[in-house]
Amino acid sequence: MIDKFLRTIRYLRISVTNMCNLRCIYCMPPQGIPLMEHKEILSFEEIATVVRHAVKLGLTNFRLTGGEPLVRRNIDRLVFMLASIEGVKDLAMTTNGIFLKKYAAVLKKNGLHRLNISLDTLREDRFSRITRGGCLKDVLDGIEETLRVGFPNTKINVVVMRGINDDELEDFALFTLERDVEVRFIELMSSGMKSMADDNKFMPTAEIFEHVEAVGELIPIEPKIGSGPAKKFKLKGALGTLGFISPVSKPFCSNCNRLRLTSDGKLRSCLITGGEVDIRTILRTNPTLVPEGIYQGGEALTHAFEHAVSLKPPIHSGVTHMAMHTIGG
Repeated sequence: MIDKFLRTIRYLRISVTNMCNLRCIYCMPPQGIPLMEHKEILSFEEIATVVRHAVKLGLTNFRLTGGEPLVRRNIDRLVFMLASIEGVKDLAMTTNGIFLKKYAAVLKKNGLHRLNISLDTLREDRFSRITRGGCLKDVLDGIEETLRVGFPNTKINVVVMRGINDDELEDFALFTLERDVEVRFIELMSSGMKSMADDNKFMPTAEIFEHVEAVGELIPIEPKIGSGPAKKFKLKGALGTLGFISPVSKPFCSNCNRLRLTSDGKLRSCLITGGEVDIRTILRTNPTLVPEGIYQGGEALTHAFEHAVSLKPPIHSGVTHMAMHTIGG
């Protein structure tokens, strides 16, 4: 599938729930969010139907997100279902890592290829404040378990916030010396949490880079085709690598190859701008699954994907009034 700006669409991010076991200050209000009724959320079978059809349209890479995907009951079963679909070349998951010590081995066994783990601080008291009650040790144990069971290309996502965790950038760089992970420093985006923008927490990548560079010489790593938006470097002698992602100061929209599926079945053209198509209604008003698992409403799904692709903007606006947990940021 090719959009009107000649970008080939290969990647679908799938939010399996809008719920999360943390309340991170840039993502979710302290009181949490209202529970969706079970019927509002796509079933595993419906998600698998969408993925099977996406593969037919040329999409090959898929990522499970939330909220927090590991709070969705039997998520390992969904991983197995999707990994078993012919044509799925890459199946990844973004998680806060709290439950990874429990789930890493079964996720690997069931076919998950890669993990991205969100971690914005290495200090226990600060972790509790940023997440409003989370335990840092749970995440660190989850990272070690991820490495133990052999997940390759594990990424640690660090959202950099001025005055909150920008004094830890050097510590995160040193984290890669003895661990084969990629620590990725990500610019803070507007995400519907107004207080964050009002408090001037944004720090551009150029400034982040200066802090990290103080640790030692950063050796550039040549990007691989399709490797994503991060500019990659390595500290001399380190097992792991460092990545810098600049969605605000240097948007990478010209190379965007993705669509997003929300947990309640909206196929979004962009994280921030553009528009969306109601996939859930299509799934539930057309004939669904026959015993052989072949979807009978395929033409309607094709039109939905084509319409979502047509809505992709040339560049995002940089501002959204939606919180990330609602769209699987």
